[in-house]
Amino acid sequence: MLNRRPPRAAARSGTALVCALGVTLLALVTAGCEDDTAASGRRQPATRADMAADSEGGKTLRLGEPTSVTYKRGSDHMRGALRVTAVSVRKGTRAELRTAGVEPSDVRTTQPYYVTMTFENIGESSLHYPFLNTPTGLEDTGGVDDQPLITGDTEVTACPGKDPDDFAVGAKISLCKVFLVPNGIRPSVVTYSTGDDTKRPVGWKATR
Repeated sequence: MLNRRPPRAAARSGTALVCALGVTLLALVTAGCEDDTAASGRRQPATRADMAADSEGGKTLRLGEPTSVTYKRGSDHMRGALRVTAVSVRKGTRAELRTAGVEPSDVRTTQPYYVTMTFENIGESSLHYPFLNTPTGLEDTGGVDDQPLITGDTEVTACPGKDPDDFAVGAKISLCKVFLVPNGIRPSVVTYSTGDDTKRPVGWKATR
């Protein structure tokens, strides 16, 4: 009688060898894909959105989402702490500017937008002449910093933005700022930065 067990054992050994080779090849292919992905990631340049996200822990904030910032004023080294929120970005009208007695030379080639911010003093001292709204900025979809409308003592009724003379501890205020955006371009990101943080502003998406 012939003993047929050795061939079956050999078959099992061959199968195990093939499986082992398959697992090894799969691991090599997977490692190759991971290497390619990593290399591809290293080659990609940083975008404006990436840089804005870095300032706020990896993301750009939503409208209405508050964040805390260190208030700095270089002229007298004033320091404080603010809770800042970009509340809304809405389209204004040229008629509202004319009613306020403001009509810049480029008003016909631009569209006014109103950016409303809220500020709360969460620090330990009052801020005298804080100019809270001055660091507010607006970038458009072209990646350009849009020009704010400088009105002096004149205010656009639909967008009141007069800073307080003193901002006490615990005080909260809403301020609006007018920006002139070129026709055909839309707002993209509201920015805010003070003191040394001008290169890494906090950002909010201009639309919900």
